[in-house]
Amino acid sequence: LDCTNGSLSKDETYQDMSEVRDDLQLILDKPSIYLHDQDMGMLSTTGLQIGDTVFGRNTELSTIKEAYRRSVSGDSNLVTIYGHSGTGKSTLAHEFGKYVLFDGGI
Repeated sequence: LDCTNGSLSKDETYQDMSEVRDDLQLILDKPSIYLHDQDMGMLSTTGLQIGDTVFGRNTELSTIKEAYRRSVSGDSNLVTIYGHSGTGKSTLAHEFGKYVLFDGGI
């Protein structure tokens, strides 16, 4: 990425999904090199956020979705999303909101 102009040259972009897969595998194999600036303790509880996507919060999202499905079926459910600042609460709620809209909810 050319930080001055904000542009990418062709040789700096992925040409196909196998290149993305290979880079992700490198990150998984050597996190101390590629994620050296990330707080690994925090990532284990909050997930890795890149842009608007949070990785590693599938369990929490599944729990919220299941409570939603039960409530649509007539059960009473309450879900609370809580945590420290910057832990992905808003992003988790946004992901759930997208799921509800896709499911036909409002």
